Amino acid sequence: MPFIAIHGQFMPEVGTPDGDSVRFKAKNKAHWAKLEGRPPKLSTAEKGKDSVQLRLEGIDSMEKAAQQPLAGQATASLLKRLGYKAGQQATPAGYILARMTDDKSGRPIAFAFAGPCPHADGSDVRLTPAMLRKSLNHQQAAAGHAYPLYYNTLFADLREELNKAVAKARTAKAGLWASDKTNQGVTFKGKESLAVIDPVWPKLWRRLESFAAKGLPLSQFVAFLEAENERLDVLDVMEERGLQDVVKVKGQTVRMTERPDNLRIRSAAGLRSKPSTSRKKP
Repeated sequence: MPFIAIHGQFMPEVGTPDGDSVRFKAKNKAHWAKLEGRPPKLSTAEKGKDSVQLRLEGIDSMEKAAQQPLAGQATASLLKRLGYKAGQQATPAGYILARMTDDKSGRPIAFAFAGPCPHADGSDVRLTPAMLRKSLNHQQAAAGHAYPLYYNTLFADLREELNKAVAKARTAKAGLWASDKTNQGVTFKGKESLAVIDPVWPKLWRRLESFAAKGLPLSQFVAFLEAENERLDVLDVMEERGLQDVVKVKGQTVRMTERPDNLRIRSAAGLRSKPSTSRKKP
């Protein structure tokens, strides 16, 4: 299934950009209708009119309320790679390659690129691993400013290319990988811990944030996840499990038993009428 090339401008001064998401205004908004799934919701505000928030495929940066300065560095890195300069280049030109939207938010699931597009606006494009390396998604992962976050909307060859970038960043202890504690574990004592714990997979951080709002002891965290029963695939054994099955709690320590790059989240967008996780090679 091809991606759609959509030309436009990034608008980081509109909304709240972070290390894996930014607003984008298409040159021709009619191209949004070419994406599979729920139509994206375009802004009606005077500033940023017709722009839409993107979800950058394959990566997940630290939340703004997580440990600083790392969370802020991820956002600054993305804006710099976009070509954004406050007061000079407020809406840098670029393009995205997308083929569907997220079922819950309607955000386009996209690979973002800075600068001129080599493909005609609105044309079908087969995204190759070599092309992927030029994307902001890949660059953020390679610099250690984003964790891998794989959904069943991502083709296997693109996932493997992102894994190479993640592996190099992890080995070099670049960015967040210098202090990542996803698998070693962090001490969590409630809401006040969210801003100070060492970096962990952002999906785990967000679940801890939701859990902390309930004011329950950490011993009930796995039960909390069981109630949500978020499904995922453990890729090296190709088994479906729940998020609760790859999280362990001991005392005040919480950790993941699997690395993020070995997990694939099962989303509604990836479970539509046709399988979207594989494709024929040219």
